[in-house]
Amino acid sequence: MAWLGFVTLMTIYWCFFLSVVSGRWRWLVICIWLVPIFAMTIHHDNSGAEINGLMVLICIVMFLFCRHGLLDVKLWNTRVRKRHNISFGLLYCILFAMFLYSFAQAQIHGYMLNVQGWQSDHGNVWTMLLTIAPMLAINWFFTRMVFTTIERLYCKKKELTLLSCRFYIANESGVEKGIGKGYFLEGIQNGVTYYFRMTRRTYYMLQNEAVLKLQLKVGLFGGHYVTTLDSARYLKQIGKIDRRDARLGISGCILVAICGIWLFWLRI
Repeated sequence: MAWLGFVTLMTIYWCFFLSVVSGRWRWLVICIWLVPIFAMTIHHDNSGAEINGLMVLICIVMFLFCRHGLLDVKLWNTRVRKRHNISFGLLYCILFAMFLYSFAQAQIHGYMLNVQGWQSDHGNVWTMLLTIAPMLAINWFFTRMVFTTIERLYCKKKELTLLSCRFYIANESGVEKGIGKGYFLEGIQNGVTYYFRMTRRTYYMLQNEAVLKLQLKVGLFGGHYVTTLDSARYLKQIGKIDRRDARLGISGCILVAICGIWLFWLRI
């Protein structure tokens, strides 16, 4: 159990680090699936709490599915995907059932504080509604990530050459001030304007390029994804930032590892 807790803690740190260096806060969101497991490992060592194997399995599988929707994608455009509202809605309901079950079991078995009042006298409708509402919102992000994972199961290759490239930092609606900002690319091919969102690293790799030749992967539902940027010049442009991020990442990893060793093996 100590090893499971240690690996979970290191995975949470890995997601936090990727969120910082990539500028994609969704890496932090998927850590929510690891919270019940982490809480279980701590309370099991202290009180011998019962292990819920199904909850652990659901959390691990859903974390891996959501992770695959983010992994290795350097530029993406999911707005061009064909709408499949019925499939998306069905997937949303299935994921929410597993999400709610995992956290309900974590509270029932005493891994986490029972704020929702499962199987207790202090639970009421208003408490349940106030705690479920944010879960409904978070589950929308989980559903989009799993939907992307499904879409990327089979992709067709496509070449795209963009002219008059413009790079900017804004939110999804194009406003440069406010919350939810990300890194974007705008380019033109044959009179059609293409928009891509990208990671922080990709932004600094390409920000001085006026013309880009991209090798795309078009998913099952029409989403565009760039997973490789094979250019020594691009890598050279980002080398200094990569080295700085690597030093910070290794230093943080050592500190978290020490904390994990104390938490799961040395703590009395």
